[in-house]
Amino acid sequence: MRLRRKPINQLTNKCPMKLPSIQQVIQESSRTIRRFPLVIANAVVGTSVALALIDYEGPPGPTVLFKIVFAAILGIPLLISVTVIAEKRKWGGGLALLGQAIAVVLLVGYAFSVPSDLQAAPNIYLIRLLILAAALHFFVAVAPFIGAGGINGFWQYNKALFLRVFTALLFTCVLFAGLSLALAALDHLFGMNIAGKRYAELWVLLVGIFTTWFFLAGVPEEWEGLESLDEYPKGLKVFAQYILVPLVLVYLVILYAYLAKILIDWNWPEGWVGRLVLGFSGTGILALLLLHPIRDRVENVWIRNISRWLYFVLIPLLVMLFLAQWRRLTEYGLTEGRYIGIVCNIWLAAIAVYFIFSRKRNIIIIPGSLCILALAISFGPWGVFSISEGSQVKRLRAILTENSILVNGGVRKAPAPVSFENSKQISSILQYLHEIHGYEKIQPWFGESLRTDSSATGSWYKEPALVASIMGVEYVSLWYGGSGNTLILNADQSIPIDIEAYARMIRSKSFYTPVQPKELAKHDVEINVSREMDTLTVILARGGGSRDSLPIELGSFAERLYKEYGNATINNLAPEKLSLSASNEFLKVKLYLQRLQLRKEGEKVRLLNYDADILYTVLEN
Repeated sequence: MRLRRKPINQLTNKCPMKLPSIQQVIQESSRTIRRFPLVIANAVVGTSVALALIDYEGPPGPTVLFKIVFAAILGIPLLISVTVIAEKRKWGGGLALLGQAIAVVLLVGYAFSVPSDLQAAPNIYLIRLLILAAALHFFVAVAPFIGAGGINGFWQYNKALFLRVFTALLFTCVLFAGLSLALAALDHLFGMNIAGKRYAELWVLLVGIFTTWFFLAGVPEEWEGLESLDEYPKGLKVFAQYILVPLVLVYLVILYAYLAKILIDWNWPEGWVGRLVLGFSGTGILALLLLHPIRDRVENVWIRNISRWLYFVLIPLLVMLFLAQWRRLTEYGLTEGRYIGIVCNIWLAAIAVYFIFSRKRNIIIIPGSLCILALAISFGPWGVFSISEGSQVKRLRAILTENSILVNGGVRKAPAPVSFENSKQISSILQYLHEIHGYEKIQPWFGESLRTDSSATGSWYKEPALVASIMGVEYVSLWYGGSGNTLILNADQSIPIDIEAYARMIRSKSFYTPVQPKELAKHDVEINVSREMDTLTVILARGGGSRDSLPIELGSFAERLYKEYGNATINNLAPEKLSLSASNEFLKVKLYLQRLQLRKEGEKVRLLNYDADILYTVLEN
């Protein structure tokens, strides 16, 4: 069966812009529900449960509702895939029903793997959901064409899905904006007191029911005619040619300029470059997929040239990406993000080799291989979670053993002060385990349980700072690379400071610019900050005119801090680490710096700003 374009006059006479009647809408909706009954039912159940969770703002305890929502999210792409496979292969009613039943059993089995108290659980379950959802969406793209159908039919099918998704999302956003405005009008004009969560419920309702239903109505069903269909939307070419291709060129220029910089300076590439390489690769491959049917037309020679050279120019960038990944791997071990980045790099290299040397160049291999890859890494000892957790536990074991904290398989208090670098690494690993996996792998090292009452704390496991304190290690929270050569340090405000030896205190005084002597209200001292911000002088204001002073030198203190902490942002430092003391015959002063920002300029460390509590005692003379 060959589908032909209809003459323009016929299309015009039929008034394609005419809105469908209510009867047509009802008929189309009924046809969709007859074709995808389980998908619609799955969407309704999942949406209803999600609305209940939002309405109750999260249940107070364990509930089966999270299991249902997670299974329903995966159920939409899985059940769509089973339906289109059955249609394409012309399965009978019994076989089609068996396929749907197997899919439902798989979803139920997955639901049992999701914890009931998901709010307190580590994030491994959410990350696994995202990976499986990605795999199943790729499966929708290839399911009807596994071992059957040609490349053009595959492209036309996915073109229809691609355009339908964009249309569905556009309509959903417009509907949400309009209905949200209506709710706001009811709230402000009629005083109906619309709760904020109603807007979230409206969005979930539209995405869960309307978007799903509208998308399903556009899934192709004339399977015999897809292979011979030669329609190519002009808008799709405009999108690929004038939006995606220029983006690819921008990425290419930036990445090759950075590659040249690496070769000239002969230094390691930054880990962040991986996002650009993946962005360039993904955008380029998407552009080629969208332009695939018209690549051989005479007027589109440029498409063939891009198709030929894209994978060649990708190879040096993949080498650069591998070097960046290798650096992060050797320094910090594997995490889920790095594991997935490395897998994507290997996949891109394999795809590049395939399209460079293969004569067939079957584009089905792109979503098909991504589907298999995502499923493969989501479970098993080779999977992203097992490998990443094992890598970080191994690093933690090595650091604790080096510092004589882990001895004969058991943890004890650190016998000596632990360096900041090691404290930082220990804190980072504990935070990672707490957020993603939990402490089950390291629990045998401890004599006490690392679990806690999730109903009281909102987590299955004790906080990383508490686990670090069991080891006698200072916990360093939320550290990351600073901007340029800037160091930012923040003291832990929850730790009390010792004020017993001092008579008075000036709270939270901020210094951003040089400060001239100025009397402070209700205090008998004045403060002077030098032009370079590196000396703070406390001046005793006496009624007789004598101005006895005590300078506190911050420059060498700042250099010592930068040497210890380097280029970073560090939170929750012990207050004593950011304190200075000084005294003379007139004054005794101690500074507790709450926040300190400094920057290295050449060989000099410059103080930019700081906040401090100033404790002082006037000595009788």
